[in-house]
Order: sequence, then C-alpha cells, then structure tokens
Amino acid sequence: MVITVPAYFDDAQRQGTKDAARLAGLHVLRLLNEPTAAAIAYGLDSGQEGVIAVYDLGGGTFDISILRLSRGVFEVLATGGDSALGGDDFDHLLADYLREQAGFSDRSDNRLQRELLDAAIAAKIALSDAEAAHVEVGGWQGDITRSQFNDLIAPLVKRTLMACRRALKTLALKRKKCWKW
Repeated sequence: MVITVPAYFDDAQRQGTKDAARLAGLHVLRLLNEPTAAAIAYGLDSGQEGVIAVYDLGGGTFDISILRLSRGVFEVLATGGDSALGGDDFDHLLADYLREQAGFSDRSDNRLQRELLDAAIAAKIALSDAEAAHVEVGGWQGDITRSQFNDLIAPLVKRTLMACRRALKTLALKRKKCWKW
C-alpha cells in the first residue's frame, strides 16, 4: 500500500504514519508526498519537465507545494500553507452571510445552523458553474451571485496567496544560498 502524507511532514511524522498503518494491519510499500500524488493524478508525470505549484485547498487546511519534475521524478522544492484555513472556512463564511441576509439572529438553533451550512455548500458548488445561485432556507429565499461570493471570500483567498508567496520566497532563499558557495 502507498500512503500519501503532506510534503511538510518531517521524519518523525512520516514514521508515525507508517507505524499507525502497521498497527492497523496494513503493509506500507512507501509514503508519497500528497502534492506528488496530485501531480501524478493530473498526468504531470508523463514526460513533462519543469517546476509546478500544487495549490491544495482541502476541507480543513491549505497547502502549497512547489515541485520540480525531471525525468519522471518529483522533487519537493518548497512547501507552505495555512493549517487554520480550508474549504470549511469558505462554507462557514457563506453560511454567516446567508444568515445576515435572511435576518436570522438565533445562533443557538442547531437545525437552522445546519440548514444554513448545507445551503451555503450547495450555493458554493452551484456557483462554480453558474453566475448566480438561488438559496432557500428557514422560510427565506434569495440569490447570491458569483461576483458577490468572490468578494465575500476574497480575504480567505488572499491568505492562500500569501502562503504561496512565502513558499516562493523560501524557494528563492534556498536557491540563493545554494548559489552562494
């Protein structure tokens, strides 16, 4: 079995992953960096060469990895990210926006909170293909446009881009040190 791990995992974290898999009765052939797995899944191992960035916005975390592909081998050049930012934050931000638009003030109604979150997720998915999404929740209905959504999430996207810049800066510093012999 091949198990993927974040590119930023250190040796202890990688060994812990292997140990946990063995305890679960799994035979681990090797660990593969997640961005490498993503690049392979997109077919980037088929004779191409160069430097690529893998932008990984998961549910709970954001990771950026800069890889070099040469002769079918991936080398991790730099990694970064934000462990406190993920797709769930986008969903909750949109749910809060919908709550405000609908005029719902009671945050203790768990059923309504779940309905708002479900409506937010459905709207976010719809906006990937449409210019607007219609939302109905708790007796309220309204629309959100892709432009409104983009404005709403801009601060979160900016945080991902800041992490990308930090990874690129790390790469530049590493390259500068290597060339300074």
